[in-house]
Amino acid sequence: MSDSKNNFTGWAEFPRPIVALAPMDGYTDSPFRRAVRLVNPGVVLFSEFTNADGFLRSDRLRRRLAFKPEEQPYFVQLFGNNPQTFAEAARRLEEDGVTGIDINMGCPAKKIVASQHGSGLMREVDLACRIVEGVRRACGLEVSVKTRLGWDSPDNLVPFATALEGAGASLITIHGRTYNQAFKGSADWEPIHRLKEVLRVPLLGNGDVADYTDGMRRLGNLDGVMIGRAAIGNPWVFLVDGRQTPPTGKEKMDLIIAHYRMTAEEMEPRRAIFGFRKHLALYLRGFENAKRLRAELLTIEEEAPLLAAIRGLDWEQSFPSAAHPMGLQPPTGDGTEAPPQPWEGSPGGLAPQPPRQSPTPWAG
Repeated sequence: MSDSKNNFTGWAEFPRPIVALAPMDGYTDSPFRRAVRLVNPGVVLFSEFTNADGFLRSDRLRRRLAFKPEEQPYFVQLFGNNPQTFAEAARRLEEDGVTGIDINMGCPAKKIVASQHGSGLMREVDLACRIVEGVRRACGLEVSVKTRLGWDSPDNLVPFATALEGAGASLITIHGRTYNQAFKGSADWEPIHRLKEVLRVPLLGNGDVADYTDGMRRLGNLDGVMIGRAAIGNPWVFLVDGRQTPPTGKEKMDLIIAHYRMTAEEMEPRRAIFGFRKHLALYLRGFENAKRLRAELLTIEEEAPLLAAIRGLDWEQSFPSAAHPMGLQPPTGDGTEAPPQPWEGSPGGLAPQPPRQSPTPWAG
């Protein structure tokens, strides 16, 4: 997938604070990851949420995990429940040149949990540790875990996380909600900060991070933060000084066009346009007539008129929120704020629904 030399030497030497893009199914593909790196070259990148067994069986899924040299260090997030499958997938991904394997133990989707994947592994500590140990023995890659506060409370967070550490996890990310909460309510970071007091490996916090500045406000004693939903349609959340110096309209337009061109490098033009629509729909948030603009732009089927339409927009008027200069709105009271569907406002259903492995784009 990449013949690049990976200069990553381990988390001990990696600059702090660690700032990472969360793995999100259907969104954190290679073009979007590279768009994030254009905003902030220091962001750690994670792949889309991917089934370990599917990776071994499906050429399409293997192609989906392809990456470019400039994406290193690059981590692939896998979900599943079979230690041998994880080990074999890890060996193949090591041959492909990735930096590490991130094991999903936090997805709350019912069909994922029903198969003893994702959050289901929080209730199977022995199996969870055997998966980590299996990946650690199978390859020389970094092995990390992304999980949650617990099943219905944070009471078992410390024993679970320390067990993962003992099994060989070299970095752990905690989303500040339980399985029962899914994405409801507000993320609780206090148990994550308490966990850091006993954990030796690097610990990242995740959940409701609005942008880089907000992440630093939440950081406390943690090693870093992971930003997920807020970045969809707004990679500028990773700007270090974004609230003080927000991007200009031209900078926003140029990045969006660069994002499209990177998508077009990956596939034939018509597929590239369809594939980019889900991102373009979200880039249009903040415009006064966003619904109308989506209806117009998401029906364009050729590259030249699409790029002309993007260039013709008044990008200075997007992201207008005074309270959130990056155009973000704070998480809603129930924490279920979600991006509009990529095909919203597209008459005739011309924008195809993206392939999905889980009910939500942020399942990872």
